[in-house]
Amino acid sequence: MSSAYYILLALLAGIPTFGSVFAQAPQVIRVGDPILRGSSLPLGVDTVDEYIISNGERRATAISIRSIAFQADSIEPSYAIRTLLCDTQGDTTVTTMVVRAQDLSLVFHRVKASHDSAAVTATRTHLTAWVVLPNQPMLLFDQTIEHPVFGVEGQVPWLFPLLPLTGGYTAVIPHFSQWNGNERWDTVTVVGSERITVGARTYDCWKVDTGPLGPPTYRMIRWIDKRTRRVIQSVLRGARAGPEYWSYLRS
Repeated sequence: MSSAYYILLALLAGIPTFGSVFAQAPQVIRVGDPILRGSSLPLGVDTVDEYIISNGERRATAISIRSIAFQADSIEPSYAIRTLLCDTQGDTTVTTMVVRAQDLSLVFHRVKASHDSAAVTATRTHLTAWVVLPNQPMLLFDQTIEHPVFGVEGQVPWLFPLLPLTGGYTAVIPHFSQWNGNERWDTVTVVGSERITVGARTYDCWKVDTGPLGPPTYRMIRWIDKRTRRVIQSVLRGARAGPEYWSYLRS
């Protein structure tokens, strides 16, 4: 099964976890939240190298390139967030997401890979979506929504630079999931502060638990640079002695 299948599951799933004890009450971040108002997404291009570590061996699995660009000449000023993921199995996944600059609410999102694809179009009050996955019937949604929604991207990493991360900070971020046709919740919890070295550079980072992702029992931990708020490295890990999936921002 193609890597895009698992990517789509990760994008479309979003399961809240409230079992851990938070150092402070979680902050609910919705479209239009005052802490995001007037904020600007960091523009530019990031390249990320991805690896799997299994049975003591480290193997490259993919390269992803993400760009964020401001679109001033559209009907509404917006950001275009594009990701190109090329894996070592020969599959290529292209993701395009457009969000309003005013409040970061979703306008359009599409994922296209070799064997699977999905698309969502949203106004502030209505949403339509279709999803195609291997060996499954097409899913279609056409529904009104109570309020504008964030983009359909598991764990919304593009939103991290705008959050007021600090020791003990925790938040929950609802976003629409076309997989279920309703709103799901992601958690963001700062679990520590750590200095890490990636490539030739050293970064002071917040270590952030962003909850479950992908296969059951797997959780994502991200290291976010305190100065730039870019995601420097991430690890997705599950059961003890199981494979780990690492990604590193290329210097």
